[in-house]
Amino acid sequence: MATGTEPRHNRRPPPGAGLCGGCAHAAVVETKRGGAFLRCGLHDRDPRFAKYPPLPVRACEGFDPHGRPGGG
Repeated sequence: MATGTEPRHNRRPPPGAGLCGGCAHAAVVETKRGGAFLRCGLHDRDPRFAKYPPLPVRACEGFDPHGRPGGG
């Protein structure tokens, strides 16, 4: 249960996210103060991928459109 201090994960990508907007590895993290960051789940197992990539992402070796509505 969230207490309001932990980041919330939202599956909807922000406008202008580039490839991340349709990638199965991307998740939007919203802070308590209303800020939002796009987080790359690939970073957890491969540090070559930025945890919070600069947007818009135009090219990515890890792009996976599977599992995202509207991806691909």
